[in-house]
Amino acid sequence: MKRIIHFTPLICSIVFGGAVAMGVDLDSYDGPAQGPKVASAMRPYGEEAAMEGIVEEEPEKWISGSFVGSWADGFGQVGDRWQFNQVWMTIQKSADTNMPYDFGYHFDAVFGTNNLQCLGDGGFDGKWGISDDGYAASLYQAYVEGSVGKLVGKFGKFGTPIGYESVDASANNFATHSHMFNNEPATHSGALFTLAPGAPLELSVGLVAGSDNSWQNYRGDTGLVFAATLNLDERFTISYASELLQTHSLLGENRAAQSWGYYLLGGLPIGDQNEYLQSVTAELGLSDQLSYAFQTNFGTMEDRETKTRRYGQYGFANYLTYAFTDCFSASVRYEYYLQQVKPTNVEGKYHDVSFGLLYKPMPNIFILPEIRYDWMNVAGLKADGVTGAVAFGITY
Repeated sequence: MKRIIHFTPLICSIVFGGAVAMGVDLDSYDGPAQGPKVASAMRPYGEEAAMEGIVEEEPEKWISGSFVGSWADGFGQVGDRWQFNQVWMTIQKSADTNMPYDFGYHFDAVFGTNNLQCLGDGGFDGKWGISDDGYAASLYQAYVEGSVGKLVGKFGKFGTPIGYESVDASANNFATHSHMFNNEPATHSGALFTLAPGAPLELSVGLVAGSDNSWQNYRGDTGLVFAATLNLDERFTISYASELLQTHSLLGENRAAQSWGYYLLGGLPIGDQNEYLQSVTAELGLSDQLSYAFQTNFGTMEDRETKTRRYGQYGFANYLTYAFTDCFSASVRYEYYLQQVKPTNVEGKYHDVSFGLLYKPMPNIFILPEIRYDWMNVAGLKADGVTGAVAFGITY
């Protein structure tokens, strides 16, 4: 049995600027109301790093993890104190698709201040509680899997195929997330079947208990998840992923799956809803040094009884990375995101741009400075501001 241990300690963010707002309480505003990614021109931990920051050379048992911390006091950030964002531990045995049949398992235990997106509806791990300073623990993923030839089935709680950025902070090129990421699911509970994982064309379909519902699903949500990934060659990959959900709520509840912007912008409770969300990503290696990624998402929510559309969201983000050397690269991200409530046509519009540098003085040490600027117009109330960070990490 081969065991691989990988830790990423202490990512620290230092703020360079504050925020300027007109009519918005930035101290209480968290931004609009959660995916895998393919390697860019330069990954923080080398090209052999897997999507969740874990090296796996063959399908055997392994243990891995990460520690991610930050200091944040900028626009749209909860901070002014040192905090551990994530302490992450993974235990896994993958089902081997080269065998006629095989079995495996996967468990992700997460602790930290940005772990709340992993708790879902509070079932099971949600009952462990949240500390006064925002720390919580959860089982982000916990599933068993089985394979028959090239068909793999997951059963339990698993990460969503929707989106580009990852819940695992050690797998992203930026310390902050896009607004789209914050309006995409993090997990689903149910069953997901994938045909030919890793092949040029990979297809997945799942029957799930809504999204981000953890173990309890106390309102009985149901839904379908679908994903398709096409690897045209080593330099170009395009992916589509979507969810179609029936979300249930009691009359008067402000409840949705990924349509929380409806309530942020003053929408009234509507009871049961049909929700749809899709994400399309394209990743292109322009050269050995330069890589580009593009993501767009589109979502709607309608009153299930009247079939009236009540909410829509749309966004796109661009990611460009240039590797000057094996030890130094630069990245930029620009995003536009729109939310709209019907029939009032109240809107929330968001623009943000981030610049980041990645420097690796040693193979197991990285330094990641970043600066970000946001422009927002939420129901006519405008705000803009800057957030700066310097991140560092050690892997071993």
